[in-house]
Amino acid sequence: MSKRAVKGLDHVVVMVDGIDVAQRAYERLGFQVQPRGFHKKLGTANHLMIFDKDYFEILGIVENTPFNAERREWLKEGGGLANVALATDGADLAFEAFKAAGLNPDAPLAFDRAVEVLGKTEHARFRTVRIPKTNMPVIGFFVCEHQTPQFVYRGEWARHANGARGIRGVSVIAEQPTRWIGELEKYFGPGSARRDGDGLVVDTGTQPIRYFARKDYIARYPGITPVRPGDHPALLSVQVDSLVACEALLNKNGVKLLKPDAGRLLVPPSEAAHLTLEFVQ
Repeated sequence: MSKRAVKGLDHVVVMVDGIDVAQRAYERLGFQVQPRGFHKKLGTANHLMIFDKDYFEILGIVENTPFNAERREWLKEGGGLANVALATDGADLAFEAFKAAGLNPDAPLAFDRAVEVLGKTEHARFRTVRIPKTNMPVIGFFVCEHQTPQFVYRGEWARHANGARGIRGVSVIAEQPTRWIGELEKYFGPGSARRDGDGLVVDTGTQPIRYFARKDYIARYPGITPVRPGDHPALLSVQVDSLVACEALLNKNGVKLLKPDAGRLLVPPSEAAHLTLEFVQ
């Protein structure tokens, strides 16, 4: 099988303004929140919620550096879903493919973070390729090459009290969703972004990304007030083993919930550090 520059979603980045408060919020939501990791080169710290094949992270600024200047600017309007990291067969491969597609990628960046594994300090190592804001179809994409996946994906870290098993998708608010078709196809290939009513469904290779006009987002997720006035990535959908058990845990923990129908639970941004969460079975 030939190697691919992009092969689906790897993880989702949720920017938080106050990582201590966010950590407690996600513990209350029933996630097994991994110990804090530090990216010394980037001036950031994170906590991961690991699943079998993907994960999401809450990411905060702990030191001002040139690498996080754009993130600091973004946080002035509050936190929330910021980026989708794309899985790849290699950062160099992705860099060349993105350059050929006219996405103006930054050169691959290598960094690591210390992680405790079986009582021993190891270093999870990554290489990423970032795309500038000029080529950002509302949501910020970058590719993430895992050089040490054994220090990220571990079965004992993928057990969550709320029964979470993996990412089901991401929802984006965009007033004119179809204007982004051409840009999205530079990432995911011809035909990857198809119209769905007034919105879009993007085939990433794994979990879909859905683009909604604001009115359609509000109709799809009743009772949820978007955290930003303009276009922005807005919601993370997570699959759980049992909605009944998940609902019981969240109620026990005093989490505010919305239940638009029998197949979904919605957690508003006030409960999840400016992220809207959807739990589905």
